[in-house]
Amino acid sequence: MTDSQIERLSFIKFLLTQAEKQVNLDRPLSSSAILTLHDAVECFLQLGLEKLAGKSKKGSNNILDSYTEELNTILSEKGEKTTISRPFIKRLNSLRNQLKHESIFIDFKEIERLYSESTLFFIDFTKIIFDLNFEDVSLLSLISNQEIRSYLINAKKEIDVGNLNDALISIAKAFYEIEYITTVVKNEYGYNLLAEHHKVDYQFRHVYNSSNQSNTLKGPLKDIAEDINRLQDELHQLKKIFSMSIDLKEYVRFNSIVPYVQKYQDVDNTPQWFIQSNFVQKEQVFERVKFCFDFVSKTALKL
Repeated sequence: MTDSQIERLSFIKFLLTQAEKQVNLDRPLSSSAILTLHDAVECFLQLGLEKLAGKSKKGSNNILDSYTEELNTILSEKGEKTTISRPFIKRLNSLRNQLKHESIFIDFKEIERLYSESTLFFIDFTKIIFDLNFEDVSLLSLISNQEIRSYLINAKKEIDVGNLNDALISIAKAFYEIEYITTVVKNEYGYNLLAEHHKVDYQFRHVYNSSNQSNTLKGPLKDIAEDINRLQDELHQLKKIFSMSIDLKEYVRFNSIVPYVQKYQDVDNTPQWFIQSNFVQKEQVFERVKFCFDFVSKTALKL
């Protein structure tokens, strides 16, 4: 496949991820999934026809039926037992026409069923037509920021060879860059309101003033100072999370897995990374690393 074809296949997978979100919207917004699925399937059939027959888009009043008929003919001639389901294509066309031309909103169960059928369609025919696993089709080429994309591509390579620690470090670096880009809210003086806050260290103040405190107060006041410091950090972190429009529960899980990283400039103004020193001692689990990779990839696509 050419780079252009791979990029288009990635875009088709992206459309499917958007349809998944739309399926779970309230009525009537959930019906938008029908239009997205129809576009995704049409793009896929067109790409498949280019791959198998070397043909570009053909004019037709019923594009999906026309593409399906020609692709099924080619697949049958190649001895392929599995062909594209005509009832699936007919139902997809029918629901799209009901919505687009008659403004008939689709029942949730029908939308959910069509989404499941479309997902199976892409899984089956990505393998049959392109000899690729749909799961392996990457969305990384759609990430516009080159630095973030590079870190995630490197993370994917490390995951594939089992270097999970190195993968998590690259994932953490990618998220650091995302966080830096998306948490810029400047005031009238140009100061970033979501930049790293300059908090008052109440624990330090407690120690500084402890000589004037009775022994019975020192312990409780120290605990209070620690709590205030912790709350300051958590509130600042929440401000950044909400500004990034990411799921709080997913972020909490992600943050419990990846190492702490921070970029800084050395004496020559060359970017360097500080990485949590005891991180390499931890044994990682593939599912946890894959979750972090998917979380950051999904967040990066919002950029």
